[in-house]
Order: sequence, then structure tokens, then C-alpha cells
Amino acid sequence: MKRKLAACIFDLDGVLTDTAHYHFISWRRLGREIGYELTEEKNKLLKGVSRGGSLKLILEWAGLQMGLEERRRMMDRKNQWYLEEIEKVSEGDLFKGVTEFLDELENEGIKYSLGSGSKNARKILNKIGLAERFKWVVDGNDIKRGKPDPELFIKAADLMNVRRSETVVFEDSTAGLSAALKGGFLAVGFGDDPELSELAHFTLRSWEGFGLCNLLDGLPSL
Repeated sequence: MKRKLAACIFDLDGVLTDTAHYHFISWRRLGREIGYELTEEKNKLLKGVSRGGSLKLILEWAGLQMGLEERRRMMDRKNQWYLEEIEKVSEGDLFKGVTEFLDELENEGIKYSLGSGSKNARKILNKIGLAERFKWVVDGNDIKRGKPDPELFIKAADLMNVRRSETVVFEDSTAGLSAALKGGFLAVGFGDDPELSELAHFTLRSWEGFGLCNLLDGLPSL
């Protein structure tokens, strides 16, 4: 028996569009200020991690300790550089196939929301032309605990008034998938990272040609 689907929750960066490179540029710039060269390999470990959590990791890798006020100033600088970078983002950066999948969800009466740990999620959503489509948005400004804590997704499900067991979370990070599973959600990995398949109920690499029937076929049966 196929599982009933009530709603979908989408992460933003890496799932609907990709601004990860802009995060990398900004964190690397900050790292160079403190004498640390952030590599692309290390940067992968920051995927899905909050701004504060990312800075904590970078300082650990650099073997440095900073006071609270200095860490806040560093995060503010990084965010300002990131905001400057994402001014380049446009509707053309929306992944192909997303619009068609959202159309199908709406036609079938399936709710959907954004669940992103980014505090700039609403700005990016607007720049890629989806702000009007997402009735429900939960981002880093709305939570106290970042991924892998499930608070973000639980709040999104509560806003939509849906059961977690009937809600799919689309995530491109292991931290995000862990959060979804801890919260009792169905978890779908997006991207080509082999670690995603170890956690997700199933994975996909592109929205192009992906439809609701593919989603339902990939989810575990009741």
C-alpha cells in the first residue's frame, strides 16, 4: 500500500538553487583573515550547519579560540560578504524542474513549505522567483537550534498542520537528513553525495523529469 503524502518541506540551498559556492567564498575569505586556508573538502563539512556552528568548526580547524563578541563580529563580516555575493543570484539560478514539480503538488492539493537554516532564505527565495509560491517559510531567524536538531522541520509541519509521518523533507546535507529522521519525517536526499543514500529513504540528483509518481514509488510502503 502506497504511503499517504500530505506535504513536502524543501531545503533551499542545494535543493532549489545552489548558493553553496558563495558561502565557500565568504568563509574562505574569513579564514584567510585568521591565517587559515579553508579547503573545498573541509567546506563540505559545513553543509547544513548553522552560521555559528560553521564558525566554531573553522576556529577548531585553525586551532584558535575567540570570545563571544569577536565571534559575533566575524559572523557579521562573513554574512555581509555573503550578501554581496548573492546579489548575483537570479531566477535563472533556480534548478530546472522545480517549477513543474511545485505545479504538480498544487494540482494534487499537497501542501509545501520552505525549511531552511539560512537567515537569508527569504531574500534568496525572492531572487529566484519563488517568494509568491511559498505560503509557509521557516528559516534560521525562526529557530533556536539548527540542524541536525529537527526544530526547523517540526515548525514547518506545524505551520502547515500536517502529520510528520506524511511529510517528506528534501535535503542535500547529512545534517538535514538526520534532522528530518529525528523529527519523524520521510527523508529524500538531493544530490550526488554518496553519504546521502545511507540516511535517506531514497535520493535523486535532478528535478528534471521527476514527478509525484516517482516520489510515491520511492517512499517506503505502509
